[in-house]
Amino acid sequence: MWGIYSSIMAAFNRKRKCPKCGKVNIIRIENKDNTVKCRNCGKDLPSSSPRV
Repeated sequence: MWGIYSSIMAAFNRKRKCPKCGKVNIIRIENKDNTVKCRNCGKDLPSSSPRV
């Protein structure tokens, strides 16, 4: 059951690693193209997609 749950959550979430503290943050899919703040240190995490 846990495998099904984690597969579903992986489809809805993204992970980004903070360049300052190294903590891995899970980013909601609706924020995948936006810059968000690290939950640990507050530094901006840039979007993973390149801006055109």
